[in-house]
Amino acid sequence: MSEAQKFMNYGFKTGVTYKITGRHLVDINAAYITTAPTTRNTFSNSRENNNVVLDLQSEKTLSTDVSYVYRSPIITSKVTAYYTSVKDATEISFYFADGVGGDNTAFVQEILSGISKKHMGLELGLEAQVTASLNLKGTAAIGQFTYGNNPNLYLTTEADNESLVAGFVNGFKDFGTTNLKNYKLAAGPQNAYSVGFEYRDPSYWWGGATLNFFSNTFIDISPLNRSQNFYLDDDGLPFLEYDTEIAQGLLKQEKFDSYSVVNLVGGKSFLINGYYISFFATVNNLLNKTYKSGGFEQGRNANYRQLLEDKSLDKPVFGNKYWYGRGATYFMNVSVSF
Repeated sequence: MSEAQKFMNYGFKTGVTYKITGRHLVDINAAYITTAPTTRNTFSNSRENNNVVLDLQSEKTLSTDVSYVYRSPIITSKVTAYYTSVKDATEISFYFADGVGGDNTAFVQEILSGISKKHMGLELGLEAQVTASLNLKGTAAIGQFTYGNNPNLYLTTEADNESLVAGFVNGFKDFGTTNLKNYKLAAGPQNAYSVGFEYRDPSYWWGGATLNFFSNTFIDISPLNRSQNFYLDDDGLPFLEYDTEIAQGLLKQEKFDSYSVVNLVGGKSFLINGYYISFFATVNNLLNKTYKSGGFEQGRNANYRQLLEDKSLDKPVFGNKYWYGRGATYFMNVSVSF
């Protein structure tokens, strides 16, 4: 059993609304919150041991936003600018790694600590009541989510794996800092836009459609490949064949293609002999668009030489891993109320 981990946490929130007129408002909000690490981020590998992450701290979040709101009988709109800073975050990953000392492969736990992240952006929402039945709406979100510093990185492995890799002492190997600052966070699309309409008929049926466009989605990068391990050979000196321009190309963060999806929604209700019968249906990704919704770089090729060899193949053995958005999906719901 491990020793108890204790954290003192607190949070402050404040906000103010200024009414310029009845139709024009300004909202300002700010918050500072500390959050204790979860069990997942407290132990390097809770399935195997009770080793606690080094220099474990509470995560600190500072968030501010300013909004302008306009309301009229026809148009309602809101524009928001926001900034959020996260500090002292911890992330733990598990994978098989080559090239972290010797020629063998070992299952390792990658501990990234002292992480700083920055989220900033602009959001816009607009809704227009064209007629009593027809409503038009549009939204836009333009963001930039990046690493704010170069956090600390170390690996751990179990005793039976330690002999496979050089440089591990008591299952631990420190790689110093990893150069993540200004790399994009893998947090889904950082830009999103949507336009659509909704129609409600007096005969108790309604329907709507939206066209959604997404861009600036980035792959989750490998911290180990941005550490000194990437360019140092087993003797502690840089690889003789190391080429800076080639290395920059190997470490360039992949940006996924932009994509758009069309969604439909509709329903109808009836009153029959005192019973309310309602039908509701949705169709998402109507055009069955195929798109990458996320992915990650593998840490298997942990240095310049191995990554270059793998990338030179027609089909890399340990290339990036991706996941994809669903194709066209359908949902229908029928309800009876009495």
